[in-house]
Amino acid sequence: MGALEKSISRFESIPFPVLLKLTGLSSGKLLFWLGRLNAFGFVIKTEHGYNLVSAGLDALALHSFVKLNLISGMGRSIGMGKESDVFQTINEAGGRSVIKFYRIGRISFRATRLKRSYSSPESQHQWLAINIHAAQKEAEGLRMAKEAGVRTPDLIARDRHAVLMGEVEGVMLHACGKEDVKDPKKLFAEILENARKAYTKAGIIDGDLSEYNILYDGFNPWIIDWPQYERRNHPNAKEMISHDVGNIVSFFSKKFDLKLDKKKALRYVTGESEKI
Repeated sequence: MGALEKSISRFESIPFPVLLKLTGLSSGKLLFWLGRLNAFGFVIKTEHGYNLVSAGLDALALHSFVKLNLISGMGRSIGMGKESDVFQTINEAGGRSVIKFYRIGRISFRATRLKRSYSSPESQHQWLAINIHAAQKEAEGLRMAKEAGVRTPDLIARDRHAVLMGEVEGVMLHACGKEDVKDPKKLFAEILENARKAYTKAGIIDGDLSEYNILYDGFNPWIIDWPQYERRNHPNAKEMISHDVGNIVSFFSKKFDLKLDKKKALRYVTGESEKI
């Protein structure tokens, strides 16, 4: 599968002669192994060659984590969304972590398969490359945010389209009711404080901050998604940070009946004011 992975940026479907050259295997052996990989659902055969699919990329990433002794087994599914699948993992010492596989383009690929007889770059290899980039960017965002003191999961490792993180037990903020949050004003202030640290210390903006990517553990908020982060010097930085702050202000105003001032909150997050 390594040979397939190396070629995903150059081919819609990787021709058999190319794989022969990359692997150095005989024609018979290569056909045997491609047949096995196809049977496992890691690759698919097309009229133009062979395609690596998401399950194959999963296997490659998991193999790397196992070799590094970071995980030894998979646990329950934590969440399945439009852009990612998240699972619990465990290592040999019994430590638990969380692995996030990016699935950007999953819905587009399904729609494409209904219309085409073989996978195109838009529905297959291009999406794999996009997912690898998203995981890389999230890992960068997690690292920079953590170094700035933002309450976010620990980055353990990143491989291909998979990000391995420390586990945080809690409930997504959007699912919390008034009975779950004893002091909504304090929680609101803590979320803004974390956004402020990211902006003023790390120089980054989450870019999609909302109640759907904040985890609440009963005491503290955790910002858990960073694949869309941008630098503070981005041309659209003002609009992005305003959008992030606006999402949080809107949620707490509606959910907890708080009277909040978005302009003051924004000035606080950007460091223009020391008070909310």
